[in-house]
Amino acid sequence: MSQVEKQKNDFRKHNNKLMDENTRITRQKNESETEKNITKSGVSALTREIEYLRKQTESEKTDILNLIRDRDMMQKYIKKAEEENTKSKDEISRLKNDITMYKE
Repeated sequence: MSQVEKQKNDFRKHNNKLMDENTRITRQKNESETEKNITKSGVSALTREIEYLRKQTESEKTDILNLIRDRDMMQKYIKKAEEENTKSKDEISRLKNDITMYKE
């Protein structure tokens, strides 16, 4: 085999190695791109879920504040009703005493 043929053969081997390496790198690049796209989709889905949960939390917080306000108002009404009930009982007792005194 001549020197030129040997160099030609060596270049062919080297070229094949480079092509194999290029194919491997291209495959890795494609896999990385696919993984990147999957990750982006996952991040996007998680971001939407976080936003939904944030809105739901805000809505529930508003509902809780409204319920607390309603509870406080109901407690105020109950206290007022109890005070009026006590006044009515006192008035009834007073009237009963008055009636008893007039009967005697």
